[in-house]
Amino acid sequence: MENNMINHIIIPTLGRMDNQVTYNSLPDKYKDITKFVVQTHEFAEMNKRYAGKVLELPSEINRIAPTREWIFNEFKDTRHIVFDDDLEFVVKEPNPESTPKWLSRKFTEKDFDDAFSLINNWMDEGIAFGGMLPVWVIPDISQWPIRENQRMMTNWFFDGPRIPRDLEWNRVQAAEDFDINLQLLTRGFKNRQSAKYMVTCSATNAPGGCSTWRTLEVHNEAQIMLQKLWPNFVKIREKEVTSGPWKGHIKLATTIQHKKAYESSQSNSLEEFFG
Repeated sequence: MENNMINHIIIPTLGRMDNQVTYNSLPDKYKDITKFVVQTHEFAEMNKRYAGKVLELPSEINRIAPTREWIFNEFKDTRHIVFDDDLEFVVKEPNPESTPKWLSRKFTEKDFDDAFSLINNWMDEGIAFGGMLPVWVIPDISQWPIRENQRMMTNWFFDGPRIPRDLEWNRVQAAEDFDINLQLLTRGFKNRQSAKYMVTCSATNAPGGCSTWRTLEVHNEAQIMLQKLWPNFVKIREKEVTSGPWKGHIKLATTIQHKKAYESSQSNSLEEFFG
């Protein structure tokens, strides 16, 4: 891969050694640039399955927030993508026949080529981070095929050399992705997401991954911490869970004003410019 192309795909994974949905979805040429990141206790077995493709975390790291920090520090000088381990890839397009309104299909190899080429082009334009929208986001023809300055989940691309080195990755366990997004937006880094090239993932707290430690209490505490860190942009609401392991329980959900967070960086820049 050339220097101006995506150099690495990284998949942090836990408790799913024999259920690598994301990796199995990738064409072989993208598997060739993919690395798994695993905790110490899974390294030996995972390396038997994917020899030479597995990176071992330091023994003290056993949560996703410090894992994301470690991954960034390892790959910060490159253009890279970080995928959750349970993703499938879907193309969503408006239906020219009008009914149904949207057409969806699984990625072909050409779709992967087109999606990654698109991401590279965005980075060439100066977009330092972003990703692919999850399919549960309600389609909106006015925000297709691109959305900007919105929630980031399950997958991220980073133009590593452009990303600040002093981000605080590890201060909100179980909501670190929301926190990093807000840190970057409020510093003037616009995010961009594809609404055409999208991802599916498993239900919240499906077996494996963060479910090994993320209880409902841990989740709720993270939302409270996030709101305390970002009171101007984050509001908390209660929500009854309708599916998955937490079905029937009340969990805290956040409403995050991502565009307002980005706009705050622009108004601050103008104030500094005009003194």
